[in-house]
Amino acid sequence: MPSRLFRLCLNQLLFICIFLSTLSAAYAARHFPAGVNLVLIHPVQGIQIDRLKDIGPLVAQSISAGAYPGAVVLAGYKGHIIYQGVFGNRRLEPSIAPMQIDTIFDVASLTKVIATAPAIMQLVEKHKLKLDAPVSYYWHAFGKQGKAAITIRQLLTHTSGLPPDLPPSVHLARDAECMYAWRGEKQALREIANVKLAAPPGTKVIYSDINFVVLAYLVEKITGQRIDKYAQANIYKPLGMFHTFYLPKPGWLDRIAPTAFIHNKLRWGKVNDPTAFAMNGVAGHAGVFSNAMDLSIYAQTMLNLGLITKSKHKYVLRPRTIASMIIPQTPTNIANVRGLGWDIDLLLSKHHINGLAYGHTGWTGTSIWINPKTQTWLIILTSRTHPHPLLHNKLIKDRYAIAHMVAQSIQDS
Repeated sequence: MPSRLFRLCLNQLLFICIFLSTLSAAYAARHFPAGVNLVLIHPVQGIQIDRLKDIGPLVAQSISAGAYPGAVVLAGYKGHIIYQGVFGNRRLEPSIAPMQIDTIFDVASLTKVIATAPAIMQLVEKHKLKLDAPVSYYWHAFGKQGKAAITIRQLLTHTSGLPPDLPPSVHLARDAECMYAWRGEKQALREIANVKLAAPPGTKVIYSDINFVVLAYLVEKITGQRIDKYAQANIYKPLGMFHTFYLPKPGWLDRIAPTAFIHNKLRWGKVNDPTAFAMNGVAGHAGVFSNAMDLSIYAQTMLNLGLITKSKHKYVLRPRTIASMIIPQTPTNIANVRGLGWDIDLLLSKHHINGLAYGHTGWTGTSIWINPKTQTWLIILTSRTHPHPLLHNKLIKDRYAIAHMVAQSIQDS
């Protein structure tokens, strides 16, 4: 029998091979067509609009250089949209189609903060879950392999000690569309129950998709509704986010930006993330599709401390709950600072939006950032993995630069 170390090495080697196969074109120089270039800058008191005029040329240059085929950039200030930019193309394959303001993206890990984290916090508000209770209290099988003491708070802050993801399966065909031999939620949960810790709980931040797969399952156990159904009924519908959902219907396909070719098959209208794909498209860490306008509704609701727009008394989350989500929740001896679901420690928030911003990014090229001090939000949506992802993609620098331009436009900041 091969040793555990040998099997682990095989798993890691297979993962690297699968990853590199999706990057076959990553090192070739490429250029993307210019596509559309539509910019609306809305004059709002307190905003220097000249500071926002450099966003368009920056994005256009990155599109030309092949960083991403297109982008939608939306920024808001004190309840007003101040910048609306639509650039490039929403897809290059199988045919070129121009980007549109309502293009729907696979938002990847934004799922964590627009579906799973708020769902968990709604249940905390209703006293159906306790943040500092062990996960194993609600799901007994999770307690195996030294995981019995991990709390819900540790899952939300990525301090559980769980590894980043489940190891890929070794024995798969080279053209397998999925990197796992198992499929479905039950099999994923069985794998998670048996997974071992990568670090003692509460000692360090390890960004882990497993954390949010578990959290979504807790929502299902408590409410009897799978996370897609729960989020639709309790978050998206009340907020009027009518273009946000899991499992897009075929009729929406043309409006969706596809992601990468995976083993020569274009991932379009199906989640790009391998674990969520193996779970048939519904997971707590990835799987949601949305557009910039819907995400702007969500961002403004966060700035409104949960108050639903155009409502005086209805909240999707209570103000105190949102306040707890966006302040440091990690132990003071851990350098990487996290809120409950939200990231409040990346360079983007520390240096470019006055130090108080919180937000999240998604692997597919999506991001949302919110600053309660300046009442500002910024949404940048691209499909940077289409048609093939690049290593060292310029998108990261573009996020910083655009955030800096927005921050500099605020006269009273």
